[in-house]
Amino acid sequence: MEEREKKQIMEIRKNLLRNEKKSYVSFAVGVVFFIISIIWIVLKMRDGQKISLFDWFYVGIFALNGISYSMVGFGFQMAELFGKAYLLINDEKISLKAKVLEKEQTVFWSDIHEISYNLNKLYVHKTDSTTLTFNLSAFEYAFKNEIKEFIRSIANEKQISAAL
Repeated sequence: MEEREKKQIMEIRKNLLRNEKKSYVSFAVGVVFFIISIIWIVLKMRDGQKISLFDWFYVGIFALNGISYSMVGFGFQMAELFGKAYLLINDEKISLKAKVLEKEQTVFWSDIHEISYNLNKLYVHKTDSTTLTFNLSAFEYAFKNEIKEFIRSIANEKQISAAL
């Protein structure tokens, strides 16, 4: 039972879009934009002026700016609305989707012959004589080391040559 639980825990999963840092300045700017959009309409109504198409467009732009800045302030990136970017390494596969609009790169451990690392790139030599390259240059140094150690441990477990 313990062996099974240990295998379930053995995984690195990271959302590459999620920013854990919250920015109170971005949130405040978002609130200010949103308040300006509301005040614009309220002032027009109070003065009895006709609210034109330009006014609604202006309010919409400011409100959307306010919402987007507030979301960024909470650590949510706008790119998350359009897709995912992640790194997943477990005992089944290595999978990387570095950017929202990039194609996912996945290789299963059963297809790996050898793994090497050089100049921020992880080279996976597959059993069908092809090589898949994972670019790790966007990651912090400590996280790269964690990735290499984790891959080395799984490779040793699966008896795959790993020059990391």
